[in-house]
Amino acid sequence: MTMNLSELKFGAEKRPVPHWRSSPTEKMRAAVLAAIQNQRVLLEAERTGTAPNLTKTVKTMGEDGSVITSVVAKNPRKWFWKNPAGQYLIEMLFAGHPVLINGKQSTILAGDADGVERVLNVLADAVSKGELDTQLASAAALRKKAGRKSA
Repeated sequence: MTMNLSELKFGAEKRPVPHWRSSPTEKMRAAVLAAIQNQRVLLEAERTGTAPNLTKTVKTMGEDGSVITSVVAKNPRKWFWKNPAGQYLIEMLFAGHPVLINGKQSTILAGDADGVERVLNVLADAVSKGELDTQLASAAALRKKAGRKSA
């Protein structure tokens, strides 16, 4: 059974853009969403009293010049902690700096562990909708300034 060119069905959809070609804003959002997922894993580990199961792939150069790929444990910084009153607080970090979510403050009172999960869900939703792009860009700019040395 052979087909002619005139028998093909065409669509208007475009191929998805690979993550390494996406815009800086999309990369920033993807990085924050991945960090939020890591925080969910850390929260679940704290609830169950187990060690978090987070890994990353690392490539190193061997003595003979070959590339050695290995999987190592990842130990991200927790965004949440308990205050002396026993309530959980969250401070979202990006580029090693706190994100000033409302423009002035970065710490969110979550209450209990379930509250932490609810706050993480709200943050993930806001990041995916682009509501925190300005605040994330401000935090990234702080990191870039800290790395530069003036002559």
